[in-house]
Amino acid sequence: MTSSARGSRRTESPGVGNAVMERLQEVGTLTRVIEQRLSGALGINATDLAALEHLATDGPLTAKDLADRLRVSTAASTHIVDRLERAGHVVRRPHATDRRKVLVEPVAESMERLFGHLHPLLHGVEGLVEALRPGDRDVVKAFLAGVVRIYTDTADSFPQG
Repeated sequence: MTSSARGSRRTESPGVGNAVMERLQEVGTLTRVIEQRLSGALGINATDLAALEHLATDGPLTAKDLADRLRVSTAASTHIVDRLERAGHVVRRPHATDRRKVLVEPVAESMERLFGHLHPLLHGVEGLVEALRPGDRDVVKAFLAGVVRIYTDTADSFPQG
């Protein structure tokens, strides 16, 4: 009896045979592998790693700002910050001008560890970007902006949990 006769039919994955789609799928898979291994190296989970990456790129943030970037509730963001603080990756500091606000600031040693692990990846990708001709760079930039828009729209279409 074939699998179709039993009622279970394998559907072909979108993008099969399309080299660009296949490379994007590989990047997605490898991104998850790197996140998992980097999280392990830093002793945190993937969500906490995402928060740490936002703090690394955007500087000190409030728990609300972090929640918005992570697309989680403020309560969830507070738990994330608590875990990162206990692990020694962030500190809470009073806002310089608004006494009601508290900023979450990454610890320098954690940033050094994070970027130490990521340096080969970041340096390698930067080299690929630098090697592109300006016109090609514009095409890649527009393509990736479209991918980001689609990812954002898809992420925003899911209910927040």
